[in-house]
Amino acid sequence: MKLHQIRNATIILEYDGKKFLIDPMFAPEREYSLMSEIPWPRHNLPLPPKEIIKNVDAVLITHLHTDHFDKFAQEILPKGTKIFVQDIFDKHALEKEHFNNIEIISEEGVDFEDVKLFKTNCMHGERENVEYAFLANGMRYEAMGVIFKAKSEPILYLAGDTIWYSGVKSAIDIFKPQYIILNANCAKVGNDVPITMNVEDIKALHEYYPEGKLIATHMDCVGNGTVTRADLHESEVKDYIYPPADGEIMYLE
Repeated sequence: MKLHQIRNATIILEYDGKKFLIDPMFAPEREYSLMSEIPWPRHNLPLPPKEIIKNVDAVLITHLHTDHFDKFAQEILPKGTKIFVQDIFDKHALEKEHFNNIEIISEEGVDFEDVKLFKTNCMHGERENVEYAFLANGMRYEAMGVIFKAKSEPILYLAGDTIWYSGVKSAIDIFKPQYIILNANCAKVGNDVPITMNVEDIKALHEYYPEGKLIATHMDCVGNGTVTRADLHESEVKDYIYPPADGEIMYLE
């Protein structure tokens, strides 16, 4: 298994011979100010979008927030690209943009040749405290995580935009993943409410499931992120979570 951290939550995952592009956001530096006083992305992509999408077998979009799928990715991806989404709402939204090869991932799992993908639940912040901010910016609250499973590979859990809560525990209990990718920038909206994992969430997850090897993504990019890679390196969780740099490649066994 090969993980190529691109930028933010955008990752290329090569898993059982399949190349997945996850949450493509291709905007140039400082393009957006959505939900943030600080323009973002904070950095340009480490390689051109045409190179990022080269030989991709499928795209996986955990939800349709701009920092996970934006207009630049929408414009460059061929309309026949195989795309996996969380539900019928996101499927219809992409169909309106003329994408025509879209499949919904279910909790029961869907097959992509020898790879099986399972939808997991997310709590994208405490709903009663953050949903109004999403809706005010034309975005839904809902998001998903995904389990990757194949006979020839370790089980990988892409937790998605979530805080630590019972749904993450349930995914761990059911699938017992060897690797867990966490969106760990502690992004905040509204009245300073976290919508992704912070250091305390990472610590709690590790204490609950110390067997899992943790990888941090969604770092050092969006304007409302409050935890950086440097923060993780200097924190109490530094010994059990690794935040790859933009452009870094990891080989996982």
